[in-house]
Amino acid sequence: MHRFIFVFIFLLSISVCLAQPVSNEIPILIAKSEMADYNISGDYVRGAWRIAPEIKFDTLFVNCFHDVEEFTFFTDQDSIRFDLSPGVSHSFYIQLDTAKAFTIITGVKPNYAEIEYCNVSKNDEYKFLYEGNNDNEYLTSLRTQYQLDQIVEGAVNDTERVLRMLNWVHNQWKHDGNNEPQKRDAISILEEAKEGKNFRCVEYGIVASACLNAIGLKARVLSLMTEDVETRKSGAGHVVTEVFLNDLQKWVFIDGQWNAMPVLNGIPLNGVEFQKAISNKYHQLEIRSLAEVSKRNYVTWVYQYLFYFNVGFDNREGIEIERLKIYDKSRVILVPVGSSEPKVFQIKYPIDYALYTNSILDMYSPPIMEF
Repeated sequence: MHRFIFVFIFLLSISVCLAQPVSNEIPILIAKSEMADYNISGDYVRGAWRIAPEIKFDTLFVNCFHDVEEFTFFTDQDSIRFDLSPGVSHSFYIQLDTAKAFTIITGVKPNYAEIEYCNVSKNDEYKFLYEGNNDNEYLTSLRTQYQLDQIVEGAVNDTERVLRMLNWVHNQWKHDGNNEPQKRDAISILEEAKEGKNFRCVEYGIVASACLNAIGLKARVLSLMTEDVETRKSGAGHVVTEVFLNDLQKWVFIDGQWNAMPVLNGIPLNGVEFQKAISNKYHQLEIRSLAEVSKRNYVTWVYQYLFYFNVGFDNREGIEIERLKIYDKSRVILVPVGSSEPKVFQIKYPIDYALYTNSILDMYSPPIMEF
């Protein structure tokens, strides 16, 4: 009788243990590919995470724009779903071949502070030249060789023309942050791209600007720099394009690397407006594209660069041009009010080519000067 009671209690204890929910243990996901995706509150972010068994506590920090957001992590074979909140972490293993990656997902509350620039003064000594596209042989060659008119044919407004050209440029090569072209002009870059070469954000900015200039929209290459541009060893800069839309009479920010145009309430934004929209009106902000672009992923990545804005005085196209300089400087940098003027890029590269301003009016005056 005692033996029967003991066996009954033992079997009961086993059944109770087996009935415990799996959530008390660390889940294990299966993967064959090292690249993973995730979806947070309907925003699908593809290829944003590399499974890394060699990292002891591999942590993905995810911006949470609400108190609770639905989060799903996908490998090529498996998935896991949970609610994610700022300051809360969830962990699991990913079995990749014979190795396990201990992966932690941590919710973070975004800290997107608005940066202040001056908008009440303008330096009349700062002059900008923009492409007039009057019998420009270089642009004519670019326009003809790559049939740029066909890309924008039928577009109903300047915004649509820009989106079409942006999409075309984005798809000419895949981003490679370490590869530079032999020459820094659009035609040369596109010729190398046809050979299968890939390039940096810089080249997307150059080619997008030239192609837009070729179809009659004034455009310029815009360099962005982080607040810690002087002390960061790498990754302190990003290059995009800004284009002046004639029908809206405003400058508009586009990113060739990401195939992205920021829009608020139906109106495309310039770089400073984009920064302010992220800080104050994220939920109304739209990232417009002819492809699938994750707003959350792009904003999280690009926000750090929207601090210093750097543009050339001479934005004309062509290879052999004597460039305009002011006080022997070729560019101007928009600096936030109260911030220092950066004198060096990534510790060792002197910024000795630029003048400075705090005024948005200097950076975003209409392109009234042509050549």
